[in-house]
Amino acid sequence: MILKMLIEEPKRSDSNKEALDAALQDLHKINLLADELEARSKSKSNTEDLFFSNQAFLTTSGSLHLESFASGFGYVYAFGPRFQANKSKSKKTLAENWMIETEIAFSELEDAMKCAEDFVKFVSNWVSKNCHEDLHFLSKRGDKAIIDRLNSVALAPFEKITYATAVEVLNKVTDTTFETKIELGVALSDEHERYLVEFYKKPVIIFDFPKELKPFNVRLNDDGKTVAAFDVIVPKVGALVRGSQKEERLNYLSKRIEESGLRKDEYEWYLDLCKQGAVKHSGFDVMFDVMVLFATGLSDVRDAIPFPRHHGKLHN
Repeated sequence: MILKMLIEEPKRSDSNKEALDAALQDLHKINLLADELEARSKSKSNTEDLFFSNQAFLTTSGSLHLESFASGFGYVYAFGPRFQANKSKSKKTLAENWMIETEIAFSELEDAMKCAEDFVKFVSNWVSKNCHEDLHFLSKRGDKAIIDRLNSVALAPFEKITYATAVEVLNKVTDTTFETKIELGVALSDEHERYLVEFYKKPVIIFDFPKELKPFNVRLNDDGKTVAAFDVIVPKVGALVRGSQKEERLNYLSKRIEESGLRKDEYEWYLDLCKQGAVKHSGFDVMFDVMVLFATGLSDVRDAIPFPRHHGKLHN
């Protein structure tokens, strides 16, 4: 009422336009505050059931931060949950996945691929040698080929092919019809990955993907079209490891951020790693839940972890 009187008075006298403008601005602010308080009051009961009381963003990867640590320590890794909000019905995908992430300073794509291959072989060999009773139990009641598969992966050299070669091989397939049509620029699906492993009869490392299929911080190749990224595809589960050499050139990195439609100001801290010069570095991520699938012969990741969280099912 008082504010209304203050507004009406300058209107009558028409001699204090500044006071009128100030009063109108104050009234507008009060209305906005009232609307906000009312909205908070209505949503208060709903926020009690939320994970956070306000909007939050959960990351699918911690590799950006690992790069900063690798610059200081050389070899670093992280192990923890990573999140993705999609409605995928894949038997390998959940809303919350556990991930092993590594970053290696002074390394290139070949180094990361070799390290990832050695890691998968080591795990396969260790499980095969140290989990006899568990493997025999699982082979009798589930996947009978689990022991032979682990031994094969531990001993056989992995096949290395480019993404372009993978597409070429898949386009020549005549004995299988894929649900997803494959062509250059299209992401490989689970059925494509399974076929490639069966075709080569061994684990396959696919590298040099189109830049549109990988994150902005993956190093651009000399052709300007592909990036130094790779996926490790293993029998039974498909993609188990994803890795890349990171972009250490500031001008290329800035351009990729713009091309990806990202806000540059949100990545200033990351760009600072390159502004004074940076070393070549690379790394890879291992999907731990999928690794359990691979080691046990199970078919659904929901059976491989105690409390699966996926679309439509948050609490257990």
